Amino acid sequence: MKGNGQAVAHGAVTILNAFATGKGAAIGVGLWTRARVTLQDGGGASFGIVASDPQGSSKLAVRVVEKVLEHYGYGEKLHGEVATSSNIPTAVGLKSSSAAANAVALATVSALDQEPDDDALVEIGVEASLECGVSLTGAYDDSFASWHGGAVLTDNDRRKVEKVLKVPENIRIIILVPPRQTLTGNLDRRRFAPVKRISELAYIEADNGHVWDALTLNGLAFSAVLGEDPRPALAAIEAGALGAGLSGKGPAVVAAVEEKDSKRVRQAFEKFDGRIIETEPNYSRARVET
Repeated sequence: MKGNGQAVAHGAVTILNAFATGKGAAIGVGLWTRARVTLQDGGGASFGIVASDPQGSSKLAVRVVEKVLEHYGYGEKLHGEVATSSNIPTAVGLKSSSAAANAVALATVSALDQEPDDDALVEIGVEASLECGVSLTGAYDDSFASWHGGAVLTDNDRRKVEKVLKVPENIRIIILVPPRQTLTGNLDRRRFAPVKRISELAYIEADNGHVWDALTLNGLAFSAVLGEDPRPALAAIEAGALGAGLSGKGPAVVAAVEEKDSKRVRQAFEKFDGRIIETEPNYSRARVET
């Protein structure tokens, strides 16, 4: 054991929300969360110092450390500290919890000086998210896209990758982040039954390679169920976006745009209340930093 480790994982945005059917899709984006873990011999509770979100993420970060220690045979043998920093807005649908769980898991493995087991560590993040109430389905799609990069279609209930989706690399991702938050723990999955058929159609579109059509269809359906304003997404499409819609439970709205249209889509978003973030798809995996 070397005692300390640092890692970074990226955020993601929704293509298909898994709340209605258990099947989802997500694409990694250039936003990031960085975690630093310090471990020492002796039993005791790990504790979190979470600079990016002191209230929301410390419980998840600590649970991930504990589960990683258990997986590698160090349960209750070590204590220490975990700290994160991030540029991902929290509780708006941009997968801040998945990115935090992945970064903390990988940083813990680095501190233990062990080889990372990708599948097991993604699974640990999913389990910890469920246990801490920050996800309704475990968000396997979000966690996988955050860990591996790229776009993926998954069965969240079975925790299985169904297809890696092809997405052009010269795409810009423009995000409108309204000045409020929506906590996943406040939602009931049964609420999304009315859009089950629409989710199934969006799944078919994504599976057939029409990723941005799936994004739009999903976004409009979930905006209706959640009472979110569909106008930002529609305005982005009118301005030239390939697809646009609510990310996760919202309230963030994401638009996929060719670079030549990015200025017009930003201007369309500027008509609505909120902060605008421009980034790009992320194709790099979570990594240890030295």
